[in-house]
Amino acid sequence: RTPTSNQCTFNIWCRKLKVFKNSDLILHLFFLGGLILSHKTHRKINHIKERKTMTGAKHQEQEIYMPQEKLPPEYNREANSTHRLSRLELQQAMTDLKRFVEPRLESDLHLTKHTSPMAFMVGTGINDELDGTKSKAAVAFTVPNQDIPRGIKIEEPLPTSPYEMQCEVCQSLAKWKRLMLGRLGCKINEGMYCDSTSIRKGYKGDVTHSIIADQWDYEVRIDKEQRTVDQLKHFVRILWKIVTDAQDFVLNKYPAIILDGHPTSTWRLPKEITFITSEELHTMFPGMGVHDRENAAAKKYGAIFIIGMGWPMKDGSAPEEVRSPGYDDWNLNGDIICYHPLTEYRHEISSMGIRVDKDSLIAQLEHSGASKDRDLDFMKAVIEENVPFSYGGGIGISRLLMLLLRTGHIGEVQVGVWHDAHFEQAKNAGIDLIPDRIVNEPQ
Repeated sequence: RTPTSNQCTFNIWCRKLKVFKNSDLILHLFFLGGLILSHKTHRKINHIKERKTMTGAKHQEQEIYMPQEKLPPEYNREANSTHRLSRLELQQAMTDLKRFVEPRLESDLHLTKHTSPMAFMVGTGINDELDGTKSKAAVAFTVPNQDIPRGIKIEEPLPTSPYEMQCEVCQSLAKWKRLMLGRLGCKINEGMYCDSTSIRKGYKGDVTHSIIADQWDYEVRIDKEQRTVDQLKHFVRILWKIVTDAQDFVLNKYPAIILDGHPTSTWRLPKEITFITSEELHTMFPGMGVHDRENAAAKKYGAIFIIGMGWPMKDGSAPEEVRSPGYDDWNLNGDIICYHPLTEYRHEISSMGIRVDKDSLIAQLEHSGASKDRDLDFMKAVIEENVPFSYGGGIGISRLLMLLLRTGHIGEVQVGVWHDAHFEQAKNAGIDLIPDRIVNEPQ
């Protein structure tokens, strides 16, 4: 027989040890050792394969950017208006909707359009802290305020300037607008609004969330006696009338938004919005999480306004939503949440409220563990009653367009910034995201 590599190795070692190569004892010991070595090697290879398999599965899991249930159900995807409206027609419809809503804000709420800021100085208390967490902190940047010759390479870092400014991108204009009411000399029941755009880096992009937040940011001057729930409802009804009239307008002008014969074709926003307190909602759907109960209520009523966002529930459970303590009175604020016929999910289009007075501000700062913020310029102005009483909020422009134009993703009505994995997942679901980059697609 042709000697195996193991036999050859055995012969060599036998000669070195001056042992006869036909020694049965040594032969058996040698091959027994080979079997043991082979078994260990086999186990090691299998272990490596298992690790590779586990790593591959983990990698595949990471590639799924968002759960499939976040996307519109497959049976609703053909009802997306982007499958019937051309890209140009969709942009025209968006423009027409904006041109419908803005004059109505001006006439129905007695507002004047004002230019919008993009950034604030750090440390004034003017910017919106959202929920107060670090992950949702504003995008910050430094303005050197130096004369830097054009076209000349400058060594970094630049020398410190006495005029250097620390700034941050606006997250909302809630507090700033209140100051503007006094500056503009607005009378009671008059106000202003801005077409604002902000960057909110703390949000993960999905069907309804983008790091780009565009709003009609509005503020109305009121007197102290108007700081009531009834007045809050009055303002909500005015806004809701604008929304439902906008729905009728755009569906009449662009009937192709609706897919005839599809189950969603007969769906419309209700003419009347349902008011419900956060405590009532908590009681109505016990055992559910926040979004689950809001989703259930939106499906039941079509559109709801939840009153009271910020304070914990009476049973000690978490609030309906965590809010910054510095702008809305948590007893006199709320959200408009609708049912979206394509996503079949809650669809928040506006957050608003009657603004804090001295007492509510102090109580909310204390509850939030932020009493030190009383020394910020804006907080001091509220406590000293040097700013007007007001009601205000924001209407999400892209959120409203997504709802009324019946698209399946907010990125079909705005230019967002989306991860490649998100882009691919949306494309596979028939969603036509407006790109922020070069995209290879058939002409």
